[in-house]
Amino acid sequence: MRYLKIYSIFLKQYLKGLLEYRIDFLIGMFAFLLDQSLGIFFLSVIFQHIDLLAGFSFQEIVLMYGLSQIPKGIDHLFFDNIWLLPRVIRQGDLDRYLLRPINSLYHFLIVRFQPDAFGEIILGIILTSYGISHIPGLALMDYITFILALMLFMLIGTFIFTGLKLMTASLSFWLTNAYPVMQITYNLNQFARYPVIIFPKFIRLLMTYIIPFAFVAYYPVLFIKGEESFISILGELLLITSLFMSMGVSLWNKGIKNYNSTGS
Repeated sequence: MRYLKIYSIFLKQYLKGLLEYRIDFLIGMFAFLLDQSLGIFFLSVIFQHIDLLAGFSFQEIVLMYGLSQIPKGIDHLFFDNIWLLPRVIRQGDLDRYLLRPINSLYHFLIVRFQPDAFGEIILGIILTSYGISHIPGLALMDYITFILALMLFMLIGTFIFTGLKLMTASLSFWLTNAYPVMQITYNLNQFARYPVIIFPKFIRLLMTYIIPFAFVAYYPVLFIKGEESFISILGELLLITSLFMSMGVSLWNKGIKNYNSTGS
């Protein structure tokens, strides 16, 4: 309860500052909407010439695209401050997180809230709703069941993004700048918008077993198509996210123990 209260205080203070720059917030949100909408436009152009892509219809690809956006957007909304860790370490600004009577990682995560991520989340919800509503033969109970299952998958899948960022960002405790590593690995999430089977074998293995963004959208869509079971996807997601988050926290803790301030 104490940590929830602290988070609410930080959030209120951040929102007060945001209200001073409302236009910046709206521009940022619509910029994300526009950027991601272009991908759907190109998909529609492709499907003007084909009926199926590796056995997936346009609506199923749109569903996959939407499912990949929501957990990414949630991660962006709440945990975007991880991107700043390399700079914070280099500049010695991490000291202030270590001197306060609160868990340093929790403190670092909550100081930044990115409302422009609502652009990603809103677009993801729209695309997901469109995709699932155009799947033929769905009864009302099936529709509700799928929605609840997808919500659970997306919530858990958020921590694939967060864990991966935390793992790679924590390398900054030993590297001069881990930002390029963060960017390269995180940007692989763009493959999650499409069926992994359309990519070369190396990409399929990478996206399934090493940096498993395929579990964010591809496998949930297979569940809706009846090709994967709910229990198997849920179990794999829980295992993956637990592994990624535990590795990220472990690297952070080891880095904190080895951290030396830059001094004055």
